[in-house]
Amino acid sequence: MGRDGLAFLVAVLCVAGAILFLAGRRALIHMKDREVRKAGAALMAEREELEQRANELEALQAEIDHLRASLADLATQKLILGRRGRKRADTSRRFTHEIGRGEPGRSLFAFSLSMAPAFLQRPDAKAVVHPSIWAYENRVEVWAADFPAAQMLTRTVFNDAVGVTVGAPEGEAGGGADDRRGTLAS
Repeated sequence: MGRDGLAFLVAVLCVAGAILFLAGRRALIHMKDREVRKAGAALMAEREELEQRANELEALQAEIDHLRASLADLATQKLILGRRGRKRADTSRRFTHEIGRGEPGRSLFAFSLSMAPAFLQRPDAKAVVHPSIWAYENRVEVWAADFPAAQMLTRTVFNDAVGVTVGAPEGEAGGGADDRRGTLAS
């Protein structure tokens, strides 16, 4: 080969080397691009997870604030219901027991109820309802055709055998209860 052939071969090798260099560089750039995209996708997933956790934390914080406000409100109510207030609140409680239902021809009668003295100390005591309610005012409202029937129904359910004493009728003579008293028309 002559000098021209050698120069040509060197020129071809230089061009081939440049092409190989550029091809390698391009492959390296594509590889780095995939790595960057993969890292970007991982960072985006992490960001979304962190945002979700932040939203959950905000919701929990709002719930905690709501519970704190409720506790503060309860504490305020507790302070308001001091010893005097608590006694007033306890004495204002009333338990109403109902017998029958309003139907045409029936009137509403009301009687006061109380726990028989020393009933719970008996070994065979079985109270009709929970004993702790008897510390408060108890009454029974009975729907019946007339006063004797109302008394009979009341004394059948609430009697000395179950530890309850039926008191005098409430309201007017012959029974009757507050504003709901009266006979249902046919």
